Amino acid sequence: MKFLIFSDLDGTFLDHRSYSFGNLKIFINKIKQGNTIVFNTSKTFSEILKINKQLELKSPFIVENGACIFFPQSYKDNLDINKDYFKYHGYLGYSLANHNLQKIVTRVSPLQKKYKFRFYSELSDQKISEITNLRMDDIKRSKKRLFSNPIFWDDSFNKIAKFKSEIVSLNNHFKVFQGGRFIHILENYDKGIALKKYLEIIKPSMDVECTTVSLGDSENDICMLESTDYSCIVKGEGKKISLTKTNKIYFSKTKAPLGWQESLENVFRMENKNF
Repeated sequence: MKFLIFSDLDGTFLDHRSYSFGNLKIFINKIKQGNTIVFNTSKTFSEILKINKQLELKSPFIVENGACIFFPQSYKDNLDINKDYFKYHGYLGYSLANHNLQKIVTRVSPLQKKYKFRFYSELSDQKISEITNLRMDDIKRSKKRLFSNPIFWDDSFNKIAKFKSEIVSLNNHFKVFQGGRFIHILENYDKGIALKKYLEIIKPSMDVECTTVSLGDSENDICMLESTDYSCIVKGEGKKISLTKTNKIYFSKTKAPLGWQESLENVFRMENKNF
């Protein structure tokens, strides 16, 4: 049996404050043979590429909350290559976003007259550093956004629900999710939709039975967590999230990065799989 592991990064695989994955590379080296680890995150192509290189992973990955799936060139023979794919820095991209980067900003920016918020592109490097604790080179990677422009909320927490409802009223295809630090506005895609599209794309080339596993910690992970056989909720910094599905759910006792390994080890025990 093969495991397809879909994982968020910040607060799930990476420590919420330091962005360290600790000793997880040792664990990954044990489990990656014959299994696939697909990061499904709000991070950019540039950010995930750095992490995959550090972990020596050559897996596909999903960027910016499900906006695009990127496949390494080595997957080319297993994909039905057509006009839907585009080449980008040695990868083949399959975009689920049907808008350009500016569209949502143009539609949403008038609400800045009513609410205090700023788009990621409007934040100075210094402000991003204060919010995220990212190093300057990582801030540069985080700003290389191809599909989305997260929102930094600087208003009363009590106004967020009203703000979200107004966003949806602008366009009923808009979805609004709270991440670990930012609010994300998506159109016609999310992490769950991207996960299902990934499975649809690779299914013709799969020759063994697969068990799907997802790991997340925030509201924007729920649609991904609802879409797999096993769902692992890594202990987070904020409000505990809940799912509508009722089986094969695991809540880690420890935070990231230890909670990531703890969660998968529980899944492997349930499946009587040893590594």
